Amino acid sequence: MNIEFIYFKECPNANAARENLHKACSALGIEADWQEWDQNNDNVPEHVKDFGSPSILVEGKDVAGGSGECHQAKSCRVYEDGQNAPDVETIMVALRENLHQ
Repeated sequence: MNIEFIYFKECPNANAARENLHKACSALGIEADWQEWDQNNDNVPEHVKDFGSPSILVEGKDVAGGSGECHQAKSCRVYEDGQNAPDVETIMVALRENLHQ
């Protein structure tokens, strides 16, 4: 399963999102293995540049349903539920959808 974690080091919410991703993987018995993309690195792929920090993609899709087309790059992301990071359940739903593919 392809999991990507998009952030920039100065984002105060990146660690909470990373921790929630780890918890979601653990709860589902999935190896906590993902690609991290620091948007401060000039070599990040184009498809991650337009996501705010933090964002989590599973098989290329944002776990919170965002498109990445809102051009929030290098800004701290606020989710629709008012949280600053995707919660464990939201991440688990996205992971479950891709478990048997």
